[in-house]
Amino acid sequence: MKNILNYLPFIVVLLAQFLINNYTVILLFTILTGFIAAFKIERKRVFLKCFIIGLVVATTVFLIYESRVAYVKDLLVNLGLSSLFIYVFFPLFNALNTAILFFFGYKTGTLVLERRLARTSQI
Repeated sequence: MKNILNYLPFIVVLLAQFLINNYTVILLFTILTGFIAAFKIERKRVFLKCFIIGLVVATTVFLIYESRVAYVKDLLVNLGLSSLFIYVFFPLFNALNTAILFFFGYKTGTLVLERRLARTSQI
């Protein structure tokens, strides 16, 4: 049960990307989830966990729905890159984006939590 609770914020963030269409809402939701997660999950390798889970999910989904972004291959070829670069670029960018936003919210929550603990220890 403890492991499920530790990985639940990462799963919620990834599910939000599939359920919400507005990027601004996804961005705010990811940061807010990271902020709330700072109070609940273990403080071990948060960025790495989010990145790896995001990379696995993004790669899997990208390979399933590859035909929907086939137009980008032509763009990469016009830029002088190999069309195989798309298999690395899209999942990696998505995983990095998610991990950075989640970690930003997590670190903000950690700072608030440390400040709150410092105030209560002074009293």
